[in-house]
Amino acid sequence: MSEWGVALIAAGSAIAGSAVTGWFTRSAGLRQASAARVAGEEQAAAARHAGEKQAEAIVATVHQTLESQVRGQQLSIKRDAYVTFLQAAHALAEDRRRDRGALDEVLLAEAKRAYQVLWLEGTNAVTAHAQFFMRAVEGSLTDGSVGMDEIDRCLLDYVTVAQHHVQEPWTWMRRSRNSWIAGQNT
Repeated sequence: MSEWGVALIAAGSAIAGSAVTGWFTRSAGLRQASAARVAGEEQAAAARHAGEKQAEAIVATVHQTLESQVRGQQLSIKRDAYVTFLQAAHALAEDRRRDRGALDEVLLAEAKRAYQVLWLEGTNAVTAHAQFFMRAVEGSLTDGSVGMDEIDRCLLDYVTVAQHHVQEPWTWMRRSRNSWIAGQNT
């Protein structure tokens, strides 16, 4: 075989070897690119899922914080209504104690206004005890058998029930303080 023949065979072998190697390299590159794309998609999906979970946690925390603030404001409004009625009721009881005749109309009107607010804001038990007090005071004007002992007892009952509902609302609701504030059931 001549030198040219050997050179042509060697050159053909080199070209064929390069083509086969190039083909395998191209195939491996495509597989690598496909695997990288899949891994990227999985990583993006995992990041999206983690972001969604984090967003849900933030929304839940904000929701609980807002509920806690609302519940705190509601309790504060109730407490204010209870105290306002207590002050008016105490003044009315003192007036009855000093003067067994007619009631001071200004004190009676103030107690009735405080009772109306309490009726809107208070619990049924607190409102009922306030109503018992008001009936006892009004009854002391028309019925001689209703005395200061009955008025004082009704006022004390009101205070006891109001304290119970203001100081430890989560206890009478059979819930923990934190779950009550967060609005969760136990």
